[in-house]
Amino acid sequence: MNIYLLEDDIIQQQRLSGMIKDICEIEGITYLNFHATSRPVDVLSSLKNASLHNLYFLDLEIDDEEQKGFAVAKEIRKSDPLGTIVFVTTHSELAMKTFEYHIGAVDFIDKSLGHEAFRQRVQDCLLLASWRTGAALPTDTFRYESGQSNFQVPFRELLYIETTGTPHKLRLVSTTRVMEFYGDLKELESLDHRLIRTHRAYVVNVKAIQEIDRKEKKVILADGSECLVSRRLLKTLLEKWKE
Repeated sequence: MNIYLLEDDIIQQQRLSGMIKDICEIEGITYLNFHATSRPVDVLSSLKNASLHNLYFLDLEIDDEEQKGFAVAKEIRKSDPLGTIVFVTTHSELAMKTFEYHIGAVDFIDKSLGHEAFRQRVQDCLLLASWRTGAALPTDTFRYESGQSNFQVPFRELLYIETTGTPHKLRLVSTTRVMEFYGDLKELESLDHRLIRTHRAYVVNVKAIQEIDRKEKKVILADGSECLVSRRLLKTLLEKWKE
C-alpha cells in the first residue's frame, strides 16, 4: 500500500503527515511509500508507480479552488479504481457532493474537529485501507518489486508488458489500468510461467491470448488489443498457448 497526502497548507500537511506516520507505527500498519505534496500533478503523475492498494488523503480546496479535490479524485479513479479515497477539508457542507462525482470516498473528515476526534477518523481510515490490502488482495497476483517500483496486479487482469522507447522504461497494460515503470523484459519473463516473450518489445500473459494470427504475426488479447509476434518466437508461443 502507498499513502498519498494532497494538502496545500504546509502546516496542515505537516500535522497530518506526522499523525499518519505515528498511527501507522502504533498500529503496526505497513506501507510501501508515503507521498505528501501540495501539487495535484505530483499525485497524478505518481499513479503509474502505484501499488494495487493505495490510500489517498485529499484536501478539497487547492490553490483557492474550492472543489479541486473532487477533480483530482476523478482522475485518480481512472487509473486506480480500487484505491481508498478520503477527503480532509474545512468545507464539510460539500460532503454530499462526493455522491454526485461517483468517487466512492470512504470518509469526509472535517478539519475543524477536535484533535482526538480528528485523529480517530484518520486512524479508522488507515485501518480500513490496511484491512483492504490484506483482505482484497487476490492470491493469484503478479508482484513486482525493484528499487524504483513496487506494485501488484491480479493475473486475471494482466494483458501484456511492452517497451516504451525510453531505455528500461516499460508499460504494463491490464484490463483496469495502464502503468509505466522501470525494469527489464527478460527479467519479467522469468517471474511466472504464464508470461511469455512474443517479440523483443512484448511480454504477454499467455492466459489472456484469445487468438494467434500466424499470417499477420500477432496475438489478439482478451480486450481486443494486439501484440507483435516475431517469426523466431512463434513456434514456442503456439506450444505454450496450447498447454
